[in-house]
Amino acid sequence: MADGNGPIARARLPEPVSEETRSLLSTGPFHEALRAVVEDSGLTLEGLQRRIDRRGVRVSLTALSYWRQGRSRPERPESLRALCAIEEILRLPDGALRSLLGPPRPRGRWARRAEPPSPPGAPAPCAPIVPEPYGASYESALFESSLRAFCQMDTVRVGADQAIRRLGTRMVLRALDDGPDRCTAVYSGEPGVPPAAIRPLAVEGCTVGRVRRHPREPLVAVELLFDRALRAGQTHLVEYAFAITDATVSRDFRRAFRYPAQTYVLDVRFDPDALPARCFRFSQSGPGAPEVVEGELDPAPCGSVHIAEQGMGGGVLGIGWH
Repeated sequence: MADGNGPIARARLPEPVSEETRSLLSTGPFHEALRAVVEDSGLTLEGLQRRIDRRGVRVSLTALSYWRQGRSRPERPESLRALCAIEEILRLPDGALRSLLGPPRPRGRWARRAEPPSPPGAPAPCAPIVPEPYGASYESALFESSLRAFCQMDTVRVGADQAIRRLGTRMVLRALDDGPDRCTAVYSGEPGVPPAAIRPLAVEGCTVGRVRRHPREPLVAVELLFDRALRAGQTHLVEYAFAITDATVSRDFRRAFRYPAQTYVLDVRFDPDALPARCFRFSQSGPGAPEVVEGELDPAPCGSVHIAEQGMGGGVLGIGWH
C-alpha cells in the first residue's frame, strides 16, 4: 500500500485477520508476529517508518528490519516508543506486540559478563563490540555485516612530545544490502592514557551516537550515525576523528581490519621538532601474533610517511618508528 504525505489514514490499514497472525499474536515469537502484522497491513518497512516518524518517534530502517528478522529486538526506551507507535498504526490492541518481548536480555559486553548468544551472523545493530586490544595504539572500524570499506585513509598526527595527538579517518563505505545507517569505530590508546582523554569527533557524513569507554583501559567505541539509510550498492563518505588530550609516548600506529578493504592508506605526520630516526612498515595476522617487519620507510621532507595497500583482508597493518 502506498504511503502518502498527508495525515495518517488509519482506516486504510486493515486489521490482521489471517489465522497465522492471530496465532502469532497469542504465542509469538515476537519477530514472526511483527512480520505477519506488517504483511497484513500492506505497508512496506519504509512506509511504516514514515508513519512512525510522523508521531515524533525515531527508528531506523535497519532496526525495523532486524526486529522483523529476529536479529535484534526493541529494548531501549526510544525503541519501545516506536513499538507503541507500530501498535497504534496497525490498529492492534495495546501491548499486543510488547507482551511478546519477555524480560530484557542481559547486557554487559564491556564487563565481559555472560549473555545469550546472538543468532549466527547477526551483529547487534546498536551495541558496540569491542575487540581485545592489540597492545598499542590502533583503530578499528566495525561495520555492520552489510557494509564494506571501498577505500579508507588514516591520518595520524604525532606531537612534539612524541605522542599521538589525533587520528583522522576518511572512508567510503559501500552497502551490500538495503538499510545500514551506522557503523562503530573503536580506538585503543597507549597504556596509561586515561579513557576519558580519548574524544571522538564527527567530521563529515555522520554524527556521534553512543560512546562507550572501558572503565580502566584506554579503549573507546563510538557509534557513527549516518544521515540516511543506505540502499544496496550505494556508497557513503564518512569522516571522523579521535583527539587524545592526555597522551603518552607512542612508537607505532596500527589499523586492525575486521572486514576487507579494497584500498587503504596510512599517513603518519610528525612534528618538525620530533622527527624519527627510523620508520618501518609491519603487519600482524591477528591478536597475539608476532609483528612482521616488511620494509623501511623514508619520511618526506615535511616529516610525513605513508603506506598504501590494495586488497587488505583481515589482520593488522601499521607503521612503527624510533
